[in-house]
Amino acid sequence: MSASILTITGGHSVDLDAFRAMIDDISAARGWRHAHAVQPSAQRWIDSDTPFDAILCHDVPGLFLKRGEPPRPIDPSPEVQAAVGRFLASGKGLVILHHALAGWPSWDGWADAIGGRFNYAPGPWHGQQWPSSGTRITDYTAQVVAPDHPVCAGVDDFVLHDELYCCPVFEDRIVPLVRSDADFAPERFISTYEHVIVGEDQAPSCAGHEPPSNVIAWATSSGPTPIVFVQPGDSAQTFGLQDYRRLLGNALGWVSSAEARSWAQARAPE
Repeated sequence: MSASILTITGGHSVDLDAFRAMIDDISAARGWRHAHAVQPSAQRWIDSDTPFDAILCHDVPGLFLKRGEPPRPIDPSPEVQAAVGRFLASGKGLVILHHALAGWPSWDGWADAIGGRFNYAPGPWHGQQWPSSGTRITDYTAQVVAPDHPVCAGVDDFVLHDELYCCPVFEDRIVPLVRSDADFAPERFISTYEHVIVGEDQAPSCAGHEPPSNVIAWATSSGPTPIVFVQPGDSAQTFGLQDYRRLLGNALGWVSSAEARSWAQARAPE
């Protein structure tokens, strides 16, 4: 299927050359057209009239993030909320990659849509207070747990060195696709809030955080819009892995498909 894909970055560092090379290769292999946009101007493309079949977000909108200063949520404007709402009602596909799980931290509706939230700073979600999320970079095996799902087609378990998250994942709302075999004990993770302010060496662990989920890729939906989240995506090394590229390419292809839209529509509340 020929598809048009938009990738969005901005708000967080990324090896852009490696990222774009990966997207170029995936698109060329599948005969897709693709474009790239950078936040904050990229936000205008997330609306129902976007010309793209799917959007891949590898950005962090709605967050002030600077080394040595406290991370600070920035509320989305009513116009942005309305535009994203129109996009999610359009049935066009959405893939959330890695640190994009931290986007719009003050907006419950965004976390509800994508199935989880990475909290750079402590904050509420529907009245419940959550601590700062945490990170851990380690070697682990990505274990495919839904081999019959189109996103996992042709993907074998694979080993990678990447960043894992200790953060809320709403497992009752998602379809797990891939899990990690790593140790997810909260004390193995570094609290991101302090990490940003004082550095990794002085940051405390996430001891006391609720035990995090080991799901590192999932499918979910918001209205008729199919959504896939893929947690790995921290480095050029990961971008070069063939099974990772196949997983990400499958995710973009699936969320662009009529099959995925029908699946999402069937899950939507009456």
